[in-house]
Amino acid sequence: MNKDSKISSGLFFRPIELLVIITASIFASVSVVDLILPFSPLLSQQTFAFLDAVLLTIILFPVIYYLAFEPLKSYIVELKRSEEALQGSEAKYRSLVETTDDSIYLVNRKYEYLFMNAKHRSRLSFLFDNDYVGRAFSEFHSPEETEVFKEKVNKVFETGESLQQEHKSQRDNRCFLRTLSPIKGPGGEVVAVSVVSKDISELPRPSARDIF
Repeated sequence: MNKDSKISSGLFFRPIELLVIITASIFASVSVVDLILPFSPLLSQQTFAFLDAVLLTIILFPVIYYLAFEPLKSYIVELKRSEEALQGSEAKYRSLVETTDDSIYLVNRKYEYLFMNAKHRSRLSFLFDNDYVGRAFSEFHSPEETEVFKEKVNKVFETGESLQQEHKSQRDNRCFLRTLSPIKGPGGEVVAVSVVSKDISELPRPSARDIF
């Protein structure tokens, strides 16, 4: 049995294994009754059928309970705990994203916004959380800034690798270090690009340039 079949409270059998165990238990109960039958000629068939059912219940109940129900119940409890822990981690991550002083957002292949944290929503003057969904980057930036941004996003989609870029925002008249990273789907394909834009206006730097 592989390690995935084990849980903290016991063993979790695969369906075929459990079927074999139950079948063996039924065979054992019937065999015991068949062994008793020759030595008890005075008992009726109905009595033997009843005896067979009782013996089968006595054998199968603990088998099903301890080998199937109890481990499955423990597995469900552990799964629920894992889901609660994951939800807690997601809540902490969302809280961190929403309270950071950096702009964080996601865009798709059409350079449309999929997500913005509170800082970036504030920069673009969105009053409501979801007003930005489906809005294009070009709606809020100059043609020159848009072309540069598209070039970087395209490169992340093509290479599947992160990159950084220093740029001066015409909207804020401040300098930012923008980190673009791929968001990959279950098949490993890049489905979106995340952007973390950090204000570096107060940091000493020789000049703004792309960092690859």
